[in-house]
Amino acid sequence: MRWPLIGLVAVVVIGAGTAYGVAGGNPAARYRTVAATRTDVQQTLSTSGVVDAADRADLAFATSGTVAALKVALGQQVKTGQVIATLDTGDLDAALTQAQASVAKAIAQLASDRAAQSAAVSNAVSSKPSSGSSGTGSSGTGASGAGSSGTSAATLAALKGLQDKVIAAQTAASAAIAAAKSALAAQTSACASAFTPTPTASPTDAPTTGPDPADAACTTALAAVQDAQDAVSKAQDDLAHALDALAGALATALGGSSGHGSTPASSARSVAAPSNNGSTSNNGSTSSPASSGGTVTAARLASDQAQIYQTQADLITAQQNRAQAVVRSTRPGRVVAVDAAVGDAVTAGHTVATVVGGNAVTIVGTVPETQIGSVKLGQVVQVTVPGITKTTTGQVTQISLVADTSTGTTSYPVTVTVEDPTISLPTGSNALMEIVIATAHNVVTVPTSAVVRSGTTGTVQTWDGKTLAAKRVTLGAVGARRVVIASGLAAGTEVVLAAIDQPIKGASSTLNNRGNGGTFSFRRPAGGTGGAGGFGGPTSFSKSGG
Repeated sequence: MRWPLIGLVAVVVIGAGTAYGVAGGNPAARYRTVAATRTDVQQTLSTSGVVDAADRADLAFATSGTVAALKVALGQQVKTGQVIATLDTGDLDAALTQAQASVAKAIAQLASDRAAQSAAVSNAVSSKPSSGSSGTGSSGTGASGAGSSGTSAATLAALKGLQDKVIAAQTAASAAIAAAKSALAAQTSACASAFTPTPTASPTDAPTTGPDPADAACTTALAAVQDAQDAVSKAQDDLAHALDALAGALATALGGSSGHGSTPASSARSVAAPSNNGSTSNNGSTSSPASSGGTVTAARLASDQAQIYQTQADLITAQQNRAQAVVRSTRPGRVVAVDAAVGDAVTAGHTVATVVGGNAVTIVGTVPETQIGSVKLGQVVQVTVPGITKTTTGQVTQISLVADTSTGTTSYPVTVTVEDPTISLPTGSNALMEIVIATAHNVVTVPTSAVVRSGTTGTVQTWDGKTLAAKRVTLGAVGARRVVIASGLAAGTEVVLAAIDQPIKGASSTLNNRGNGGTFSFRRPAGGTGGAGGFGGPTSFSKSGG
């Protein structure tokens, strides 16, 4: 973009409150940039639900068990959060202990298998004859022994790095599969009533205008499923490459020690390492090397890590079950019914008591299994209804452990209570909820479009007017428009949003048309002394064409 007398122009995008700079001068350097700034970021989790009756709450346990105590009586006045009943926690405590033991066992198994591989490779390297040794006695092992020790340490360090990559790749693959299941469930729900043929209209019927919102939601959900499936495919490819690399290293080390040369790469993934007791096998056994003399393959480490992932998920479930052994009132009011007694065996969802009164309303939404760990009792929730911009505030008062699998995946009901709504929430209406799961104040942030994310880390490109550089950063809370840079980038650093010839994802067409033959204008704020870029002059100017 070349304009007479103007080398750099900044545009204030009013909707986002962000100043965008356009690099000029050098035709090869055409970037949209924005400065990292200090601001507040709120990370939220979106869901929706149906508003319950404003004066009634049917209270139930979120897990099954035996009623140990009833803390209220019929007709008693209660407050929000007051304990109504508790369960006998003997079985729940036992399940929690068992889950903790399973996690510890899985972690120990992975450590044992890694040690077995390392021992096998170390023994193989140590047993190789050294070209620098002289004689067969102890006197000829001095120099060669030192060289062998150095080679062994380097080989073991390389082996550890390859093992770490397999474990990280397996963890990423497990998470990607879980996310894909959640996306598929959301798509199934969103598309249930989409693209339904409309009956043939009579000549007197008014024409239908605009797209069906259900169709648009379904289309968005289908795109999310495709993205999730692409992520699974990439994660599985990364895992396959990591397995091949580790297995190839094992094949080279162990094959070389046997005197028969390296094992072919085609069978690399199942190459066996001797277990700690010195026995060797190539039968692909999955039994514990320490206990049965089985084999430790590259794939075995991936299996160990997958088992850790599963046992940790089971532990979260057990912890939440234990925490849900108490029923609390979700609103102030009077107990009008008690439907259980001490000693009764109750199932999850069975009503224990009913409370009526007060202005509070409850809204029950669902959260996917992959995100339920981020939801905590007491978290603030912003509630609104379609068609209005005002919100009212509630809080998470119950997290059910009764899984909903009707859509083909696992999600959990979450109850949000709004004590004194400041907007109209009619019974039976749909409400939109934003659960605040993280808040950061006065932190360095950049637009989400400036970051290529990978878990808790990411990459941004910086531009100083001459040099484009990639920087690795650590991420914090991720908001709707901005992401926290926990480390790796200072406030004021210019980061690249996109090349001039490429659109900014999510930006308006007006912003994206700049420099591409469109018509645009820059206006000085009313009462100001300069434009967004700090230059003075006329109140406005415009430019047409490229």
